[in-house]
Amino acid sequence: MKAVTVLYNALVSSQLEANAVIWAPNETKYSLMLERMQNKLIRYLYLRIYGVYPFYPLMYPTLFVLGMVGYKELRARREFTLVACIVDVMRGRTHNPDVLMQVRLCVPEGYVRRRRRPTLLEVPIGRTNSLKEAPMTRALRILNVISEQRDLYCCALSEFTRIANWVIYYPNR
Repeated sequence: MKAVTVLYNALVSSQLEANAVIWAPNETKYSLMLERMQNKLIRYLYLRIYGVYPFYPLMYPTLFVLGMVGYKELRARREFTLVACIVDVMRGRTHNPDVLMQVRLCVPEGYVRRRRRPTLLEVPIGRTNSLKEAPMTRALRILNVISEQRDLYCCALSEFTRIANWVIYYPNR
C-alpha cells in the first residue's frame, strides 16, 4: 500500500498540481475532472486500510474519506501554493517584479473618518468572471483575510501555513 501512495505522489499528483501558480481551474467542471483522479485513489486506499467499504462508492462523502486517508483536496493545495508564492514575492524571497507590480497596498484617504478598517491589499475589480476568478485576484482576496489575523510580513512560516489552510478550508468563517 505504501508503494501505491508513493507511485501516486510521484507520477499522478505531481502532474495534477503542476504549475498551480500559473494555471488553476476556476470552473467547477474542470476542478471535478482533476479531483476525480484523486478520489479514485483515496477510496481504494480507504478500502485497503480499513478492510471494508460498505456500499462503495456511495456511503461516505469524499471529504470524510480524504481526512481518514490523510490527503487534502487538490483545490486547497493549489490555492495554498498560489498564496505562498505571492507571499514569497512580497517578502522578497523570490524575485518576480511582474507579480510584485500587481500587488498594490491599499492606502485610503481619510482613514480616520472611516468606520471600517480597509483591507491591506487592493483587489482588482473586474466586470468579467475571468478577472474575478483570476489566480492573482483569488490570492489577494485570501491574503486580505489572512492579514486581518496576522501580519503578512512578520509572521513565521508555520503560523502563516496554519492560518492560510484554515482560511482556504473554511472560507465562510
